[in-house]
Amino acid sequence: MSRRGKAPVEEEREPVPLTEEEQKFVDDWKTHPMKRPIVKKVSVNFGVGSSGPELEKARELCEKITKQVPAEGKAKESVRGFAIRKHEPIAVFTTLRGELAKEFLKKSLWALEDRVSAKNFDMHGNLSFGISDHLDLPNIKYDPKIGVHGFNTTVVLERNGFRVKKRRIRPHKIPKRHKISKAEGIAFFKHEYNLGVE
Repeated sequence: MSRRGKAPVEEEREPVPLTEEEQKFVDDWKTHPMKRPIVKKVSVNFGVGSSGPELEKARELCEKITKQVPAEGKAKESVRGFAIRKHEPIAVFTTLRGELAKEFLKKSLWALEDRVSAKNFDMHGNLSFGISDHLDLPNIKYDPKIGVHGFNTTVVLERNGFRVKKRRIRPHKIPKRHKISKAEGIAFFKHEYNLGVE
């Protein structure tokens, strides 16, 4: 049953069952809290494909649903078939962090009825998915001036300690034992967000 047009309700859902391997990850996080993955950021991208009025509508919508001013994405090369020129703005995107990211992620997963495919996860446990109609988000009303737009969302996971890879002074590689795997990423979303993975 579609949730479109409804407000989010705190539903009493049964916890998504974990496999034996996934349960081991959860038990390990309880024993070693520093190993527990965290949501580093949530990236929201509206790929319009052209500049002009449609891009401005997407910009307005992106700002409305994320509560942040979006940046422009420009074409890397010219594509004659689509009348796209190099460096022409064709998309808007923004990056959410902290509580704002978690709040938006919950709304986006709710719009997907809390179910995704295992193919939506990459080899580092990050989750990417698309929402074809922004009206599927809770508490969003149709605005004829904006129309209907879809967008892509990417959720990046990390662990405490990943900062050593990007720091300016004495950067280090992340050891293989400390990296997040696809299986662990799936376990995290099942446990933390009660997300069904098919």
